[in-house]
Amino acid sequence: MHHDDNVDPDYDLGHPASMKSLVGVFGALLFLTFVTVWVAELHLEFDLAVSMFIASIKASLVAIWFMHLNHDSGINRVVMVGSILFFGLFLAVVLGDANYYQPDIVEYVQDQAATN
Repeated sequence: MHHDDNVDPDYDLGHPASMKSLVGVFGALLFLTFVTVWVAELHLEFDLAVSMFIASIKASLVAIWFMHLNHDSGINRVVMVGSILFFGLFLAVVLGDANYYQPDIVEYVQDQAATN
């Protein structure tokens, strides 16, 4: 008995991807990595939000192509991409909010040091 004897012939054991699509995803991931580095070099006020958005896009590409979500049902793709984007947005807002209050914290620490 071979290991393939009990396998349903309609069941697809793998999802082969063309070399063109894999190289395209690789190129997109490299391009987005360079864009992330470029945005970080600009030292913008909102660079964290932009970087998180780009990271969310990269994570979505990895999930769609390398976790084979492009071969799954549409609702799974929507949920996965939506949750990655939501997480990136949530993290960017939280970290951006922490940076907003940083000058107040520094001022408070300086005032406390001056009074002691």
